[in-house]
Amino acid sequence: MNTIRNLSYRLTGNSELFSILLTCAILLLIICLLFRCIPAREQRDESAGEEQILIKGFPASRRRVRLSRKDLFLMCVLTGMYAVVSLHKLGSNVFPVTTWQPSSEPQTVILELSEDTAFDAVYAVYCEGDNYGNPRTWQLGFTDILLEGSHDGKTWSEIGTLNEGEIYEYMILEGDWDARLVRITVSSPDDTFTEIGFKAAGEERFLPVRVYEDAYSDSKYPAALLVDEQDKLTLNPTYYDMSYFDEIYHARNAAEIASGQLMYTGVHPFFGTSLIALAVKVFGLNPFGWRIMGVLAGIAMMPLMYLILRFLLNSTFCAAFGTLLLGTDFMHLTTSRIGTLEPFSVFGILLMYYFMMRYYYTNAWDTPLRTQLLLLLACGISFGFAGATKWTAFYSAAGLAVIFFVHLYKQYRYYRRAKRYVSHESLTKPQQDILRTFTDSFARRTAIIIALCFVFFIFLPAAIYFLSYIPTHLWRDGWSIHNVIDTIKYIFTYHTGLDATHPYQSVWYQWLLDLRPIWYYIGTDSEGLYHTIACFSNPLLCWAGVPAIIYTAYKALASGNRAAFLICIGYLSALLPWIAVERCVFAYHFYPTSVFMIMAIAFSARDLCRNVRNGAYAVLAYAAAVLFVFVLFLPATAGFGTGLTYIHFLEWFPSWYFG
Repeated sequence: MNTIRNLSYRLTGNSELFSILLTCAILLLIICLLFRCIPAREQRDESAGEEQILIKGFPASRRRVRLSRKDLFLMCVLTGMYAVVSLHKLGSNVFPVTTWQPSSEPQTVILELSEDTAFDAVYAVYCEGDNYGNPRTWQLGFTDILLEGSHDGKTWSEIGTLNEGEIYEYMILEGDWDARLVRITVSSPDDTFTEIGFKAAGEERFLPVRVYEDAYSDSKYPAALLVDEQDKLTLNPTYYDMSYFDEIYHARNAAEIASGQLMYTGVHPFFGTSLIALAVKVFGLNPFGWRIMGVLAGIAMMPLMYLILRFLLNSTFCAAFGTLLLGTDFMHLTTSRIGTLEPFSVFGILLMYYFMMRYYYTNAWDTPLRTQLLLLLACGISFGFAGATKWTAFYSAAGLAVIFFVHLYKQYRYYRRAKRYVSHESLTKPQQDILRTFTDSFARRTAIIIALCFVFFIFLPAAIYFLSYIPTHLWRDGWSIHNVIDTIKYIFTYHTGLDATHPYQSVWYQWLLDLRPIWYYIGTDSEGLYHTIACFSNPLLCWAGVPAIIYTAYKALASGNRAAFLICIGYLSALLPWIAVERCVFAYHFYPTSVFMIMAIAFSARDLCRNVRNGAYAVLAYAAAVLFVFVLFLPATAGFGTGLTYIHFLEWFPSWYFG
């Protein structure tokens, strides 16, 4: 352990904290220098060159917020600090991938330990082979692969049997053996074997090994592939070196797309998986490669959250506050750092709500039709990509429909008012012209919007969904609309018919108070430090989130506050469908809801600052507490090295278990 990590572990219990703080300090210095060196732009009046005519009873449309230099600085700092944490120790860029698969049934190969012959552990790694090469079935791990040892090649003794094992993970057999030759017998043609290593007895190294006998050495997949990547094996693999939890599905699908391989199966749409595949194509099939795109999506959500809050709340302070809360949410960090689909779908949900929120603040009498249509088009495209990643986006899309029709109804009420008011003597001629144009064009304009919304929110998302399957190789007979429809039926049947239980499953009302985290992983490294990963929300956010959403709902109902209404619709559309779901679900299904919970906290904080003396200090104290708890729990949410005592200290409630 190097000096900084050792000092960090001894003083804080988190081996990576000092490295993170040092990197954040350097990044902050760079950002400050950049903002000092870049000259400030001259502030312009957004209405310059425009004559904005106000009419009593007809509110002006909300213009897109022009970010100040302070906004940009805070956005860069918050995004940069989060990026440092989310990228730190993300995953190794090295992993064995060349894979041997048998050419006969059964098949035997013999390996030779060319120097020392005593070993106390056998390391086995399983990856997918050539699915096109075996049309009968799929490769789903080791199946009764027999390992035997011998010195003379005549008398053999059993070392062990490899069974099951998850893809891109290490299977380690421990014991005490001494053998010059190791015979591997495979009985199933469906087996694949990527790499095997033999740990020297009592030492921290792998023994040199080579192929001794292979009857199919000239085949497409010779036994030499079993021992050609010894330098990519690690003696003490942790989450950093291999897959964990649902990465065994999503990383596999991404690797199949990246390599043009016939795909095993898929129980979610594939747009998000294709993004992971793109990174695998660039960075290789390794933990970093299959995680980096999710991290980038999580990082991108930071400025997006800032833009949403700055638009809704019209407050730099509250926008920065809410963005900080997102960056210190455990679930946002943990879910971004694992190679699954949630970061892409939640980013898409946030993006589609951003455009719909902006549309909701426009009015027909002072906003060009083209502007409204572009906002709806951008919203529909965002929805299409979110839905083509994960079906949970369809839950949130119901909220978009509510917002759209409420806006339509409100515009209709303004239309009726304008018809009565258009000739009122208090209005000036320009004001009368505006209202007359509004009433004369209302029916035509509304018809155009509704007609194009069928395109924007039905045809276009459907096209994106169907086309997102083109890069995949899910079917032996290729892509077709019929095959995609069959896959949709399969996904629906799979999820509605899933009858399974899990020790860390939870239900929707437990998510609200953070009662049941899902535990992903635990392992130890070469220095004896524990690495554990659990997925749940920052408890200080959940505990404040319930009263915050209640207050936000009250403001929406009592005073018709538009920002409160939009936040509540996003929150309820993401949460309410889970009440009816009876199958096994987990804490991470709260992720889409949690981003609107954070908006509700920021909304409540704005009113607290406005209406309570020293309210801003209370908000700052709360933000500091949330940040402190975030740092405190990093060893349990990001997998950073710590001790077992520290892990148990973080188990604040009997239902929290981290190892």
